[in-house]
Amino acid sequence: ATLSSAPSPAAAAPTRRTAEVQQWPRIPVWPSWAGGRVIPMGLPDADPFLLVAHHKHWFDPRDPLRKPFKAFGKALSLPYVDVEGFPMHPHRGFDILTYVLDGSDGFRHRDSLGGSQTYAGGSAQWMRTGAGAMHEEFWETRDDRRTSIELFQIWINLPAAQKFDPPSIRYLGADFAAPWKERMDGETRVRVVLDEAVLETATAGEGAAPRARPKAEVLHATLPAGARWAPRVGADASCTLYCREGRVEVPGPAGSLTLKAGESCSFAPGRGVDAVACSNPAGREADVLLLAGERLREPVAMGGPIVMNYDSEIQDAYRELRDGTFLKSRG
Repeated sequence: ATLSSAPSPAAAAPTRRTAEVQQWPRIPVWPSWAGGRVIPMGLPDADPFLLVAHHKHWFDPRDPLRKPFKAFGKALSLPYVDVEGFPMHPHRGFDILTYVLDGSDGFRHRDSLGGSQTYAGGSAQWMRTGAGAMHEEFWETRDDRRTSIELFQIWINLPAAQKFDPPSIRYLGADFAAPWKERMDGETRVRVVLDEAVLETATAGEGAAPRARPKAEVLHATLPAGARWAPRVGADASCTLYCREGRVEVPGPAGSLTLKAGESCSFAPGRGVDAVACSNPAGREADVLLLAGERLREPVAMGGPIVMNYDSEIQDAYRELRDGTFLKSRG
């Protein structure tokens, strides 16, 4: 069964365990003095997942500090300081999921496939960079009101046989006629953000219909006080849990470990045990993101926005960027 369809086991059934809690830096971003931050995570033992970045920002036209701060960044050529986002840049060799949380303002995107789209809370963009694509991403800003946005960007590796697939972009969520699948698992509310079925229903976007890839699934779950959630993910699938809000307890080597907001954990292979579990012992709601996937078991070479198998392939990509031959296909 897929992660999105398998029912939870009984409470007494064994579940996979985690060895440790992973703590990550909270990097201040604008407005840092009001809680703006990004939490970047280079996840260990999460193959095929490479990186997760949890962003939270807002921008206010009445903010007296923003204009001088942008001017300061521009004068010193500081990247991503003089603009609200990320100017045009390349990618190759992996998939990207950008999931904008409910209630957020928009994320503005433009790409080398000819696409231009703003997608807001309750929607997502899935991008197969494949043989190579260029894109830019900017937070939505307005002159008449404050805008705020919270999102996850998740990099998911492709196997060597698919690293030169044609690039493709699809938009997910009700705004794009590809609504999330949501269900109650006991007391826990679960949204299937990404799986093969979600991608099959998505038609909005650019590029060719993407080839199916090895399993990579993302679930967003909300646990009320006292709830337990134990999805079946497979005994050998990689599985990482990230706590967005509140705190949860997970099975450790001996007893429970506490996962607080901004922390993650990876579950060890199950040796026949296919479920993972977390519970919310606190008096308020907890919110978590679960990533599970089929391990590729291939070498990984990362050169900034390029992800290949070998360093020589990274060097080839940067040479092609210099030579103007990087873009192989428009889908």
